[in-house]
Amino acid sequence: MALRSPPAGLDPRQAMPVPEERWESYDCELVTPLYGGGVTAGEVDEKMPVRASAIRGQLRFWWRLLARHRRKLVGDELRQREFDLWGGLGNPVQASKLWLRVSGVREAAPWATYTRNWNGAWKGLPDPEAWANAPYALFPAQGKKPGLRDSQSPTELARPGLQWRLEMRFAENCSAVQKEECIEALRWWASFGGVGARSRRGLGAVRMPGLSAVDAAEAAAAGCTLVLAGAAKPAATPAWIDAIEKLRRFRQGENVGRNTGTTPNRPGRSRWPEADALRRLTQRHAPQHSPQHPAGQVFPRAAFGLPIIFQFKDEGAGDPAKFTLLPEKADRLASPLILRPYHREGKWFSAALLLPHDHAMKMALVMPDTSVAQADQWLDSASPALMPPLGQDALHAFLRFFSR
Repeated sequence: MALRSPPAGLDPRQAMPVPEERWESYDCELVTPLYGGGVTAGEVDEKMPVRASAIRGQLRFWWRLLARHRRKLVGDELRQREFDLWGGLGNPVQASKLWLRVSGVREAAPWATYTRNWNGAWKGLPDPEAWANAPYALFPAQGKKPGLRDSQSPTELARPGLQWRLEMRFAENCSAVQKEECIEALRWWASFGGVGARSRRGLGAVRMPGLSAVDAAEAAAAGCTLVLAGAAKPAATPAWIDAIEKLRRFRQGENVGRNTGTTPNRPGRSRWPEADALRRLTQRHAPQHSPQHPAGQVFPRAAFGLPIIFQFKDEGAGDPAKFTLLPEKADRLASPLILRPYHREGKWFSAALLLPHDHAMKMALVMPDTSVAQADQWLDSASPALMPPLGQDALHAFLRFFSR
């Protein structure tokens, strides 16, 4: 079968031969584990763990966010400015004015191991290494314990400390303004982005010593909110783990996300309204779980990202069956909340960045393959969570909790 050739304007064989001295170099260091990013979903590519194409996609995301929310570009002007800088399949086809390349390789490493309990039975979850001790963020990589028919070892990750060089080159017709916008997008990516999967939960976070971090005032000017939690940490890993732990506690922790349990192995009732909303809609509930939450039919945790899978522990005792919550016209919603370590003045902090998220607060929610309700019966997540004593919508309530 004959191979297809790329359009002439996008052919890298025509665009890339440039003098070496025209490339600008930036040193990069991985400061949290890298998960995924390879050809196979969820796996680190041993030969190319960091891809220039993936970084390019991240830079384009941050450029678009700044163009919309700081430079206030909309409609045709936004599309034309983006096409002129980043290129694409238009009429005519246009090559990007920015080229990237990456050098540096490091093998992936096991981050967790399944071990046995005192009685010889395999534990349900693997024990993580200290450099990746954030299982709440790494649940897709945990595999399944030995002894099961579909047993699977935890996915290997690239360890923090991986270093590489990111090289950037601008086309001759790239304007000074466009170059400045690209460097600005690079600073935002270095401050809040990452490489690989689940970067919005701090995986694959990068530090670039040659660039200053985006501060709270800059974030606010772009419609974002940056919050740092507590005192400085000695390194990136504890700052990241602390940020993830705060999210876990907010959503599931005793006396925050749920009531105190009756026993160590029996968690207390959730303080979030979604479970009771489903019980009311299905008119099903276990005898000890009659709907009580005062917020009504709202699903505030949808604002943290979708899909959400609801599975009741007491399904066989009367509670509803498993449900999947989705946006009405899409199969996922990227979380507007970014958690990661943040470097400032030689110190590390736990950071939460809330992106512009009006779309998330206005979206309609659906549950496919169910006759429980039509789409217009599901209220959006703008309603208050009514989760005492936090109040507010779920995202801003979390920022208040995070800053304590």
